[in-house]
Amino acid sequence: MKKITFGILISLIFACNEKPNETEKTNEDTSIVEENNSDKIRVLNFGTAHLSQTTDANSSMINLEDPKEKADLKKMVRKIAEFKPTVILLELEPKNNEYIKKTFAKYKNDQNERLNYSDELNSIGLEIGRLSDTERIYGIDSQIGFDYPSLIELANKTKSDSLFVSEMMDYYKNLNSLKLEEQFAEMNTKESKMKTFDFYNFLATQHSEKNYEGAKVISAFYERNLRMYSNLNDLKLSKNDRVFILTGAAHTAYLDIFIGNSEKFILENPLKFINITE
Repeated sequence: MKKITFGILISLIFACNEKPNETEKTNEDTSIVEENNSDKIRVLNFGTAHLSQTTDANSSMINLEDPKEKADLKKMVRKIAEFKPTVILLELEPKNNEYIKKTFAKYKNDQNERLNYSDELNSIGLEIGRLSDTERIYGIDSQIGFDYPSLIELANKTKSDSLFVSEMMDYYKNLNSLKLEEQFAEMNTKESKMKTFDFYNFLATQHSEKNYEGAKVISAFYERNLRMYSNLNDLKLSKNDRVFILTGAAHTAYLDIFIGNSEKFILENPLKFINITE
């Protein structure tokens, strides 16, 4: 039976220099922002790959030393900035909010001032804030530990389950190998997010006789995402706010379900902001 290494699975979870001139700043005349005719708050829930400082054994292979990849990232960021978010939420815990606020204030004047976490928080999160003149940037995460290796071990005891895990690991490995635009586009499709959601539900069914190990472990991850959703709801927001959420792809899948079924929010289609080949 083919054994599946835990490293690839982790990569799914923890999906990561100068002042702008007038052409870099968002242009009001070409802005993607549209009038919100409902009382719902617009949310752009955006899944990201981790771009640095990850302990994942198999994480994104995007090389930002490649001039084209770096240029594509900048194009994508400028396109997202056209959403003109009034609030940006990052995959950091709220206890870091003062640190985020101070760093962002420095970053707006000097892009060498950066958050000491995976670089997508800076190259995407802070940069969108800078280009959009966003004033409110917060952490949304709520860390909880998990024992995923035990679920993979349980799945490997059954041939059909082991094969399914192997197929999923191949999918994530292939996703991680894509170039920036293709990778971000794929991970932000509804199909990819629901594939991830279904995979976690599958892991929740793994258990030994008379035990429910999978349900226990995955419920902790479910709780983490519900805490993130709770942190979103704690914010004082109005219908005129536009919220940009930047988290790893697995969190994006769960938040899509919570936010998409809320009477308070309306989800934006992230794919509108990723086509940078124009």
